[in-house]
Amino acid sequence: MPISWSSVSRDGIILAEAGQDDKDGGVVKAAQKISSVKPTAGWEKVKSGKHRGLKFHLHELANTELDGNYGEENSVKILLWTFSCVYDPNELSEDYAKAFLTKIVYVTEPLRGMPWWRDGGLLSAQPSFAPTLLQQMENIEQLGQLATLNQHLSETKEIMATNIENILERGEAIEELEDQASKLDEMSKVFKTKAKQVRKFKMWQNAKHGVVVGSAITTVVGVAVIPPLIALL
Repeated sequence: MPISWSSVSRDGIILAEAGQDDKDGGVVKAAQKISSVKPTAGWEKVKSGKHRGLKFHLHELANTELDGNYGEENSVKILLWTFSCVYDPNELSEDYAKAFLTKIVYVTEPLRGMPWWRDGGLLSAQPSFAPTLLQQMENIEQLGQLATLNQHLSETKEIMATNIENILERGEAIEELEDQASKLDEMSKVFKTKAKQVRKFKMWQNAKHGVVVGSAITTVVGVAVIPPLIALL
C-alpha cells in the first residue's frame, strides 16, 4: 500500500490513526519523526530511510468565553488540527500524498464539531474514524485523475491562506488585550503594519514550499477495529 500510515490529531493529541509497520520499524520511525516537527501554516516534510513523512495543519480560530465575574472579555484560541501520513516515494508522488491529506481535511470537516473530536482525549475517534481512514488509504488510486489532483492542491492553498490570517488575527487579538490601556503613536502603527507584512510573506514562503527535515466524507462508518500504531508508544 503506497500510504503506510495516516493520522488525525487535535492540539497534538492523536484522535485516530491507521497503518502498519514494516519489518524494520521504518514506518513507526517516520511517523514519529513527522509528528515531532513543529507546526507551520503549510506543509511539513521529513525523510526517514526509504519512507517520507508529510503533515498539514488546519488552524481553526475559536472564541473562548472567560469568566464574566472578573469582567474579562472573550479570548481568542486556535484549535490546531493535524493531518499526517507516511508514504513510499517509489509508489506515490508527493503531490498525490498531499492530495490524499487534503481529502482527509474535507472528509473530517463535519466530524470536527463532535464533542469526542473537539474535546476528546487520546484515540477518542479511533473506533468511529480509523476504518474510514484506512479505506481512504487503500483507495488512493481514486485520486488518479489530474483534474481531481489539481483541485485538491488548489483547495489546500485556500486553507493555507486561512491559516495565516487566523494566526495573525490571534496575534493581533493578544496584542489588543495587552495594550488596551495604552495608545500607539503613528510610528508604532506603521511599524506594526510593516512587521505584519513581513511575517505574512515569510509564512507564505514556508507554507508554499514546506519545511523539510532530514537529509537533503465517507458516510458509511466501518465496524472493523483498527489498532493504533504510534499513539500508545
